[in-house]
Amino acid sequence: MRVTEQQIRSEELKGAFLRHLPQRMKILLRRAERQRREGWDVNALYLLETEFARLAEAAGRYGLPEQAAPLQALAESLQPFVPGTTLPDAAANDAIAQALEALQAPMGQAAMLEFAARAEAGLAAPLRTGEADGSSSVGYAQMETPPPGYWRELGIADLEPRRPTAAAVITDSAGMPVPVAAAADAAIIAAPAPAAPPAAAPQVLLLGTDPVLHDLALHFEQDGRVAAQVESVERMLVALGGDAPPRLLVVGARSLAALPLLAPALRHARVEAGHRIALLAILEQDDLSTRLDALRAGADHALPRTLGLHALLAQAEPLLKDEIGDAPYRVLVVDDDAAQAAFAETVLRRAGMHTRTVVEPLATLDELERFQPDLILMDINMPGADGLELTALIREREAFVSTPIVFLSGDPDADRQYAALDAGGDDFIAKPVRPKHLIAAVSNRVRRARVAMRRGPRVVNGSEALVDRSVLFDRIARQLAARTGVAPGGGLLLVELNDAPRLRERLGLGGFDRLLQQFATWVAGQTLPREVLAPFGPSAILLFAPQRDEAALAAFAEDLAARISRERFEAAHAVPLALSAGACGMGAGADPMALLGACERALESARRQGVSVARHDAQAQGQHALVAQLRSALAEDTLSLAFQPLVPIAGMAAAPRYQALLRLRDARGSEHAAAALLPEAAAVGLLPTLDVWVLKRALAVLAARRKLGTPLMLFVSQSFEVFEEVWRDGSLAQVLAAAELPATSLVLEYRCEALLGNYPDAARRFADLHQRGLAVALAGVSALTLAQPGFNDLPLDFIKLAPELARDGQARAVVAAGHARGALVIAPRVHDASTAAAFYAAGADLLQGNFVQEAGVQLDYDFVGNPA
Repeated sequence: MRVTEQQIRSEELKGAFLRHLPQRMKILLRRAERQRREGWDVNALYLLETEFARLAEAAGRYGLPEQAAPLQALAESLQPFVPGTTLPDAAANDAIAQALEALQAPMGQAAMLEFAARAEAGLAAPLRTGEADGSSSVGYAQMETPPPGYWRELGIADLEPRRPTAAAVITDSAGMPVPVAAAADAAIIAAPAPAAPPAAAPQVLLLGTDPVLHDLALHFEQDGRVAAQVESVERMLVALGGDAPPRLLVVGARSLAALPLLAPALRHARVEAGHRIALLAILEQDDLSTRLDALRAGADHALPRTLGLHALLAQAEPLLKDEIGDAPYRVLVVDDDAAQAAFAETVLRRAGMHTRTVVEPLATLDELERFQPDLILMDINMPGADGLELTALIREREAFVSTPIVFLSGDPDADRQYAALDAGGDDFIAKPVRPKHLIAAVSNRVRRARVAMRRGPRVVNGSEALVDRSVLFDRIARQLAARTGVAPGGGLLLVELNDAPRLRERLGLGGFDRLLQQFATWVAGQTLPREVLAPFGPSAILLFAPQRDEAALAAFAEDLAARISRERFEAAHAVPLALSAGACGMGAGADPMALLGACERALESARRQGVSVARHDAQAQGQHALVAQLRSALAEDTLSLAFQPLVPIAGMAAAPRYQALLRLRDARGSEHAAAALLPEAAAVGLLPTLDVWVLKRALAVLAARRKLGTPLMLFVSQSFEVFEEVWRDGSLAQVLAAAELPATSLVLEYRCEALLGNYPDAARRFADLHQRGLAVALAGVSALTLAQPGFNDLPLDFIKLAPELARDGQARAVVAAGHARGALVIAPRVHDASTAAAFYAAGADLLQGNFVQEAGVQLDYDFVGNPA
């Protein structure tokens, strides 16, 4: 039978699809497996379902049912979760895992059969080197990266960038060359191939395996940018040394140790090769020391991952925009000395800047409108109008109120220099100046001004809203620095959606993000002119109000709290909402961070008191009253203990275990927990007295239970910093000896952060406690704790995990380390089923939290009938 041209074309398309499908599947399956293992994200789930469905459709179009059926089955297993209202549970995860397994093996066999059939018909091209053995890391007959744009012809976005193929070049899954030392895990070795048009190099390169990096890469791809995620620093170093390095590097929290290795290559690429490369470092927590280390290594921004995906994208996007950042700097030189002006102009032009000179000071204002400078370089002493007067005139113009002004003058009078800065100048450079110093000073000021301009506020419902937090802090700093002779007015309001974990679980990550945006828009629509909002943490927004004081902001927040329950946000699916807020005036702190701390304390006070809004002033007054009540309670012995069970996940303990929790009930009937009492006690020197009271009361409880014949183990928190004071006079030791406690019925618990730098001393003290018949627990243990010198020398009976381990996926490693040293591991603050499941999966031994049982005065938990 004669083979028509259309049949030949159809077979060619089918062959190309089969050749390129294995590489495509390897990438998709790797992403699907990572999501299944580390937790699903609604955006990634949507993209995966779309990809598998379109591949199934293409396979069916080419008459490949063996390929189409498993692809369609996997797409259908993901489809119920595409709307984003729910994420796969354990049962759905197992079903998806089975679909993934069913997809892999048959696909490789079908591909080989198809190639054999095509070869018999004489339609297949000769096999290339490496195809005959059918080898593949995931069981596919052949792994081939398609030419650029191949998948777009089928309605599918390209997943990975591809460099021009060359003989004996080892590449990774992102299509990037890999050095020989890092080639062990390379996916393919490219063989000689016909010349193909080179694909674009990655614009964004992400280092690490953090889930948030995967989400960032997906967003960059959706925006049409070429992004690649790599797992070894060697691959990033190769990219930095290339002719077309990435525009943006992103280093995940788990890969921050690579920053010192990247720093020299990044500096060389920026300085010697002249490439504009930005670096974004993602931190585990907002730690100042880690942030400084990242900035010293060359990072443009170092941000905690807890800010959330949208906040990270908001910082990353400006770093990728070349239009403003790469345009030549425009500098207006104002100097009546023509020789000095010519010197500055020559230096700056050689550095690639556009300059214009004004030697008549009064002509400066007209030249501003024509030239639109990024920076003004100005002399101080000039005829007609000196630099201070000219600066005041410039600052009166709205368009130039933020334009940097740098004074360049030979005036040695220090008071004159300070007056120049006070008049509105941003910097002062003394003549004579070295060219490098001049270039650096100008470049730094222009670069910062352009970044600030890109971060400027966007308008929401007619008011400025959702600015970057640094912009809001700049506004606060200017308010604090206002030279009015009186305390600055205005205030801060921190507003948080209540029950964020429940909302996130119910709405999905995408739905919760949309809810936060709609919530911020709703708040912004009710603000006054000049008030700005910034995102803060995963579920809160921060409002700076330059005209409203603390009382006015609290009243505003009360109104919001009363009305939000009646609002129906489209993203919330008619779920009723509530909020908590903390307000503080500008007099609550001397700098933006101090004000933020006051606002956070007020918000925490609102949560603790069970009210919608709390004020910082009222909180401060309440703290003074709380100290007085605490002194009175100690004198009258009216403090009390509450008890919360520590329930074993598997099996039954020899004796019931409870955590003893300090409580103080005030005259109005409000109950204050240890978290509120201990800082106040420490501030006034009552901590040793409080620790002794708690220990003696715990001993009395144990003695009473011993007489009843019902054994009990009590965990009692103590403050390590006053350890010696508590035991100094020996009276407590005598009480302990007289109590005749059963072995290890009393467990003394200390906070991990209190031991930092004191591990040898702590090891000695804990050994002494063991000799007294006491057990020791350490609370707040994280992955960072394990790496600290001396930690492994501590004699510990129990390890209590840091609560955040349930969210960041590091609980399993910490639990394993605790078991390796023979300690039992406690999972604290378990308030919902998802946290309990996370700690259960990590292998913890005991659960503690409101999900098990709220703290109470009774010691009657049914450990037999209610296992964890």
